[in-house]
Amino acid sequence: MKAFLQFLQRAFKYFRNTKRVWRRPSRASLLIIDRGTASPLDEMFAHHNPHIMEIRGESVNMFALLRALPKIHLGAVAYLEAYIDFVEPKLILSRTDNNHTLWQLKRRPNVTYKVALIQNGWRFPGTEKTLEIGMGPIDEVDCYFSFGSATYRAFSADFVNFLEVGSLYLNMFVKPSVSSDSKKEVSLISIFRTKSSCRQQGVDDFGGLEKAMIRRGLPVSIICQSNMD
Repeated sequence: MKAFLQFLQRAFKYFRNTKRVWRRPSRASLLIIDRGTASPLDEMFAHHNPHIMEIRGESVNMFALLRALPKIHLGAVAYLEAYIDFVEPKLILSRTDNNHTLWQLKRRPNVTYKVALIQNGWRFPGTEKTLEIGMGPIDEVDCYFSFGSATYRAFSADFVNFLEVGSLYLNMFVKPSVSSDSKKEVSLISIFRTKSSCRQQGVDDFGGLEKAMIRRGLPVSIICQSNMD
């Protein structure tokens, strides 16, 4: 009861300060959840005309909210499910992988849509929300696209289909033309967050990379993603 009352309190503050939309969410075969992390998915799948759902207080859809009221005890899950039912997608994509609610979108037994979450940032055991997601009640998602095997250990989710695909940002940088006499260089795409300690972010794991670069005399460029906090 206490947790539910706290949810209602947060929902009231959210509702009071956000834009109200009085039209039904449009139908689309592809639904991307969270406008804040929609890039680059919205560009990659633009030819499918995806519907992008806002979940960070940009707006609240009143039709979905009214439909969710009978199941308000489920909290944000009820709103998400009501919104999804309006869109009727075949596939749901999201890069907001540390939102516990998105791991529950397959809660209902007869849904026909697929859910795929994509790793957004480093995931180490016991950091950020990985511990909460790994220990909380999770319903199976259809697929999780991860940088590598570390995320599997962080979330401890044995029932999720993990696919190691690397970072979506790896192919978004222009590759310079390389002449035969040019010197090779290694570029490291970094999404470390300044609010976390180096040890939390696994910097110690890069000791082997540093030694290898020194041994081969190769320079390293660090490419930062400026919009990370």
